[in-house]
Amino acid sequence: MADYVIGDIHGEIDQLKTIIDKINYNPKEDKLIFLGDYIDRGADSYQVYRYIKELDNGDNIFLRGNHEEMMIDAVLNDNNIDLWYHNGGQATERSYPNRSELKEAARFFNSLPYYHSSQDYIFVHAGIRPDRNLKEQTEHDLVWIRYQFLGAKARDFKEKRTVVAGHTPVPKVKFEENKILMDTGAGKGGILSAINLETKKVYTSAEKNPIASIL
Repeated sequence: MADYVIGDIHGEIDQLKTIIDKINYNPKEDKLIFLGDYIDRGADSYQVYRYIKELDNGDNIFLRGNHEEMMIDAVLNDNNIDLWYHNGGQATERSYPNRSELKEAARFFNSLPYYHSSQDYIFVHAGIRPDRNLKEQTEHDLVWIRYQFLGAKARDFKEKRTVVAGHTPVPKVKFEENKILMDTGAGKGGILSAINLETKKVYTSAEKNPIASIL
């Protein structure tokens, strides 16, 4: 029995299936925590959506990311469509068989929470503001924050729990004093990563990250 955290997928269905195989996922015993950004950039956002829906058993946790936020705004509200397209939304749109399925997916993503927490951890897509506790965070920061979170030292944080986040690509899963950074560049030519939360064992979709040198 184990809890596994999975980083940003960005439409890379083969990498996601590889990770699920490598962790030897058992739905009766294991729990999956996804950090968001299932879509955009990669060619198979629709297949990723269908696959995570199959994994949605009531126990697994699916957080939303900033790319889901952009899709929701563009597809459901007809707002900031160019922003979504600029960030890989056209690849997502092309992968869906029709507009109805696209809207259904956007409604599903709009039902997802911005964070999940436990006694020892905060799971979130982008990070948190160090000078605020979890309940004081804004939804925008939870899916968009970057440098204020990454640049802060552990002593600067009001929250004393470890924050597990994606959003900002790193060459390999990065363990810091109060942060675990999980986005290893899937959808940008990189790889997908997961960790066993208890043992901290890292699983990757490939042995080497092709874009490690530029991250």
